[in-house]
Amino acid sequence: MELTSFVLGVCAVIVIMMIVGTSVNYMAIKTLKKDFDNLNVSSSHEFEDIYRRREITDQEVYSRIDEVQQEGFRYTDSRVDKVINELERIKRNYIKEY
Repeated sequence: MELTSFVLGVCAVIVIMMIVGTSVNYMAIKTLKKDFDNLNVSSSHEFEDIYRRREITDQEVYSRIDEVQQEGFRYTDSRVDKVINELERIKRNYIKEY
């Protein structure tokens, strides 16, 4: 009888330890999954911010390139206009002389 009680007691302790171990593992896995989900959400937001900032930077760069091109076109146009005006003046003077 004592042996049977001892074996039943040991089995009960083992079963209780298994239940406690399983519960602890379940809680640890649940916490780990929650942390992993938070990390995914956080990294997703960071990537969205990076893409948004890159888009804004690209737009700024393209607008500055357009400004520089327009400035170059205006400068070139004004120089060409000056040359054409000077040639017209020279032509008029040449025609007046002859």
